[in-house]
Amino acid sequence: MIAAALLLAAVTPAADLKIISIDVDGGAATLYITPKGRSLLIDTGWPKGRGGPRATPGGPPLPPSPSSAERIVAAAKAAGLTRIDHLLITHYHIDHIGGLNDLVKLIPIGELIDHGPNREFITPDLPKEKIPISPETIWPLYVEAKQGLKYRVMAAGDRFKIDGLELIAVHSDGVFSPMPVPGSGGAGISCDGPTDMDDNGGEENPRSLGLLMRWGQARILSLGDATWALEHKLVCPVNRVGGADLMFADNHGAGVSNPPALVTSVRPRLVVVNNGPTKGGDAEVLERFKALPGAKVWQLHAATRSPAADSVPERIVNVDRFGNQNLAITVSRDACFTFNNGRTGTSERHCR
Repeated sequence: MIAAALLLAAVTPAADLKIISIDVDGGAATLYITPKGRSLLIDTGWPKGRGGPRATPGGPPLPPSPSSAERIVAAAKAAGLTRIDHLLITHYHIDHIGGLNDLVKLIPIGELIDHGPNREFITPDLPKEKIPISPETIWPLYVEAKQGLKYRVMAAGDRFKIDGLELIAVHSDGVFSPMPVPGSGGAGISCDGPTDMDDNGGEENPRSLGLLMRWGQARILSLGDATWALEHKLVCPVNRVGGADLMFADNHGAGVSNPPALVTSVRPRLVVVNNGPTKGGDAEVLERFKALPGAKVWQLHAATRSPAADSVPERIVNVDRFGNQNLAITVSRDACFTFNNGRTGTSERHCR
C-alpha cells in the first residue's frame, strides 16, 4: 500500500492531480490530492473489525489486518499529507462511514461534507442481524464523530473548487441537479431498457451524493452507491452528465446499479471498480463496461464469484483475498491518465 503511494509521488509531474483508490476490502475510500497538496477523501470504509478476509470455518484464525482508517492514514502519509482538508461522505452505509470514528482520532480533518440527514430507517422486516449495522443504528456514532468539524451539506447542483479540482453535485439526497452539467444535455442512449430494479440495497443508496469532477479537460464521475432507477433517470431521456474519461463504477460494480443506459450514455474510457473479493464486481457489470469500445477496466480485487468476467490480470490490483494494495492514478489537465498498480509496480498511460 505504501509502496504504491511512493511510486505515485515519484512519477507525478507537479501539475497533475493524484488519485489513490484505497483498498478497504469492498468498502469505499478514494483520496484526491492537488499539486498544491490540498486533499479530498471520499468515504472512509469499514469500522475496525469489519471488512477484510474472514477465517475459513474450522480453520486457523487469521492474523490482524489493518482497519480501513489505518489504511487511509497510511496512504495519506505516504503521499506526504498531514491532514485531510475535505472529507465527503456519499451516504450512511457502514462500508462508507464506518471508518470515520477511528479516522478522526488518527489524522486532522478540515471539513466534512454530506447529503444531509439519514433517510434509511429500521423496518419490521429487517433481519435482526442487520439492525446493529443499519444506518439508523450507526447514525448517532456518525453525529458524534463529526462534532467539532467544519460541516456543510452539498445539495444537488452545488459546486466548489479545491485548487483547480471542480466538484459538481449531479445528485444528492435523491434529487438531481436542476441544470445539466457543462458538456451534457444530449439525448441518452439505451433509454428503452429497464428503468428500475426490485432491490436498491437500502434507501441510502439512491440518496448518495454523486459527483462529476473536472480537472482541466479531464472528467471524472463518482456517483457513490447510486442505484438503477436514479441512474436511468440521470441519463434518460436527457443525459444530464455527458461523458466521462474516468468512472468509478457505482455501488462497487454491483448488478443493482450500472444500468446499460448509464454505461452507454456516459461511455467512460477508463473504469475503476472498487470491489472486494466477494462484494461487487458482478459479472454482468464487468462485461457491460468491458464491452464499451476501447474501455480499460480496473478492479481493486479479483471477483471470486465471477472470475471469468474479471479484467486482464495486469489491471487487477489484488488477486487474492489477503491482498492489501492500492491503485494510484495521476491525471493531467489535458486528460491523460496514468494508472499505477500497487501489486505489480507497473503503470499504464492512457490519453484521449
